[in-house]
Amino acid sequence: MNSDILIGIAMLVIGGGLMFIGLPNRAGVSPRFLRFESSLVLYPPLVLVFLAGGFAELIVGFLRAN
Repeated sequence: MNSDILIGIAMLVIGGGLMFIGLPNRAGVSPRFLRFESSLVLYPPLVLVFLAGGFAELIVGFLRAN
């Protein structure tokens, strides 16, 4: 298996984990680290970077595999 594919899978797992960690509970209360104003500006782009990077690495890995 190509290393790009493994890196892509790892980045997608990290992005999915960050999305899961950032979900509010059943009462609608956000996690403690997302209650600050600056975290609402920084956290979503961090998740998107991991997801977009993971998809890009997967595409590159599949294109190089052929």
